Amino acid sequence: MIRFIILITLLLLQKGIASERPNLLLMISDDQSFPHASAYGSKMVSTPNFDKIANQGVLFTNAFCAAPGCSPSRAAFLTGRNIWQIEHAGTHASSFHKKYLTFMDLLKESGYHTGHTGKGWGPGNYAEGGRENNPAGPIYGSKKKNYAEGFSKFIRSKPKGSPFAFWFGSKDPHRSFEKGSGQKSGKTLDQAEVPPFLPDSPVIRDDLL
Repeated sequence: MIRFIILITLLLLQKGIASERPNLLLMISDDQSFPHASAYGSKMVSTPNFDKIANQGVLFTNAFCAAPGCSPSRAAFLTGRNIWQIEHAGTHASSFHKKYLTFMDLLKESGYHTGHTGKGWGPGNYAEGGRENNPAGPIYGSKKKNYAEGFSKFIRSKPKGSPFAFWFGSKDPHRSFEKGSGQKSGKTLDQAEVPPFLPDSPVIRDDLL
């Protein structure tokens, strides 16, 4: 996380030198535990495309959520503040006042083309805080899971010569519980990697598959 903050700071200091500023692609998923990617050593979940980007970019290995909920944890991440420092934005399904600048706000002011697809900040009503767009940037594409369409629209709208910062918020891991869904996918219970804080039972193993 410290490396990410340093990276954002350096990019803001380079305003006006677009050719030397890299594009930023932030990948964040909803309800995905940190071990569930092969980049983190999982033998159960294969994520080759994510791994490739992780190997060429910055992979968070010591990052923690500021709150056990969508809205406040994302607001803390976007602002770099603790949840008790951002008023309503530090609670669930509330508002996000525009006076609390996000790193996406600062990148936009610095000349970056910003946007997001999928889930940005939320749930909540950012308009109540005087914001025109989601704190993660303007939405591109529909709210459905057609992420490629959203990114394609974002790239087509990018001004020539401008660097971009794009928030990809996947909602795929967030699903309802369905008994037996793991084995229906063709996997077996012995393939499940059960973390020590969960009971080791057939139901748990199946849901982890």
